[in-house]
Amino acid sequence: MRRLLLAMALLAVTAGMAFAGPNAGVILSVQGNVDGVETDGVPCTAIALPATCEELVPNATADVNGVNWYLAVVVSPPENTPNFNTVVFGLGAYDPYTDGYIGFYGPCVAGALEVTTGGWPAGGEGTAVSWAPDCLYGYMEPVYYFGVYPYGGTIPLGPHPVQPTSVVDCSANPQTDEFVGLGGMEGTNPPCPGGVEPTAACCFGPDCVILTEADCTGQGGVWYPDYPECGPNNEPCEQPPTPTQDTTWGSIKNIYR
Repeated sequence: MRRLLLAMALLAVTAGMAFAGPNAGVILSVQGNVDGVETDGVPCTAIALPATCEELVPNATADVNGVNWYLAVVVSPPENTPNFNTVVFGLGAYDPYTDGYIGFYGPCVAGALEVTTGGWPAGGEGTAVSWAPDCLYGYMEPVYYFGVYPYGGTIPLGPHPVQPTSVVDCSANPQTDEFVGLGGMEGTNPPCPGGVEPTAACCFGPDCVILTEADCTGQGGVWYPDYPECGPNNEPCEQPPTPTQDTTWGSIKNIYR
């Protein structure tokens, strides 16, 4: 009955979803058990997350039983105030006989309810997990785990075949924000969200201003990434010609007599 109620709630939320909510720009990345530590049946707490999104590693070292363990991690942009109690995602195409066999899987949040499509965790299938009324607020939150017998291939996270691949916030009027990137086990993670674009000197003729590369080139400027600031004489932009004075060799020799 609880599974049925969860399924009905998920359908209601995603049917009337409003985008660009408090979790806009989230990605679903992968962190593998890079050190091959023994997870002792609790991979979500045994596998440590790094300090930053850029340090997430989607690769794993097998434990003593030959199992690679991975976490699916919701990563929010730093400018957000993340809060969510439901996550919906799937798995992309993979071959369990040549890429890897998923022998273990489940939610990371204690007490969470899960509704899966019939063939989960096969490729092209999906899961929806909710822990409402509880809520997660972190910028990097592990929400699901997989234990894989590796055969040398990649198992990508993918879209849910029925619902939007997304998170749902914890408000009284829930808002749904779709993932803008998905990682893969023994694959790659998407670019981290909310990164600040670097700025550098942009030259419009002799004039130097500090802009991002896109803003500079989009306005017809020339971008110099090796110059984080404009020099005192507008370096590295075009400089006025050095003043010269016509003279003769004889006049120069007279100066030094």
